[in-house]
This record gives sequence, structure tokens and C-alpha cells, in this order.
Amino acid sequence: MFIPTAKNTSTVTDMRVDAIGLIKDVEKLGMKYIFQKSKPKVVMMNMILFERMAELLEDDLDQQRVDELADEELGEGVLLEDVAKEYGVKLHGKVRK
Repeated sequence: MFIPTAKNTSTVTDMRVDAIGLIKDVEKLGMKYIFQKSKPKVVMMNMILFERMAELLEDDLDQQRVDELADEELGEGVLLEDVAKEYGVKLHGKVRK
């Protein structure tokens, strides 16, 4: 899927001449490589693929942060009631200890 082929490549000239056609191709194929002077310059992708990739990246970054925090030493615990009192927050309902 991520290998440039005749089907999923276009040129900057193609983009200038038929932008709407290029957008339709991207929507159908998922992505297209755009070449300028025979060199790949950008990749256009449809929203479904973009959202999927963004979600995967976010999940990966979240996992990296979890791994970093798992290695940190735990500090001294503080009761939620004490924090609420310090910041003037009223707690609703009973808090388990």
C-alpha cells in the first residue's frame, strides 16, 4: 500500500490540471504520492486513512508516556480529601479510603 505505483502516483502538473479528479482518486485509493520533477514531494491521503494514522500515532505516544511514568518512583500518597480541602473543592458523595 505504501509503495508508489502507476495507480497511486500523480504529478504537480496533474494536480494543477485536474485537482478535483486527484481528490476523487485520493478518496477512492486512500492516498496518492505527488511527484515534482520525478521526485516524491508529498503524500495526499483521505480523511479515513489520516484519522486512522493519527489515532495510531496518538495511541503510540500515550503508551510511550505510560512506559516513562511506570519507571518513575512513587512518591508519598496524599488523600483526595486533603487535596480537595487545600484547593477548596467540595467532594460529592462518599470517597473510599
